[in-house]
Amino acid sequence: MIIKGTSCYENAKSGNLVSITGDGGNAWGFYGNAYKKMSPRLYLWQYYDKNPDGLSEEELINWYIKEFYELRLKDLNANDLINTLNEKFGDEIVLLCHELPGTKLNKEHFCHRRLIADWIELETGIIIPEISVKNDGSDSVIETYDLKPKIKSLIKSYK
Repeated sequence: MIIKGTSCYENAKSGNLVSITGDGGNAWGFYGNAYKKMSPRLYLWQYYDKNPDGLSEEELINWYIKEFYELRLKDLNANDLINTLNEKFGDEIVLLCHELPGTKLNKEHFCHRRLIADWIELETGIIIPEISVKNDGSDSVIETYDLKPKIKSLIKSYK
């Protein structure tokens, strides 16, 4: 398996870790591999963080999903992305970002890593779970929200 799962910096202690944030995880003390081409653009993160138009939490998350899809996923082939990650970083990659996982889709737990993972699943059938990885390399799956219905609706609207 090329992508083993997604996680946050706090929950991933070992393995083939690859940051997908704009600064490569440096702000969170991560100085390993990074693939910044899958990070949100600064304007996207700033708008989401500040919410200048006072959108509801659901509206804000939906806005982010649409913007990120248009920016990074709409014209991307999921298999090409997987192959590129494999060529650059090898197998059993854990894609990292900073938000802690959660079962409820809210601003505190929403993260673009799950958007990417659920999009890959829709496009390829490959399931990429949210995981926690201990220092000894053992991992466990963490239950999290499902973005596939929202992504599926977006994909449909662009066809």
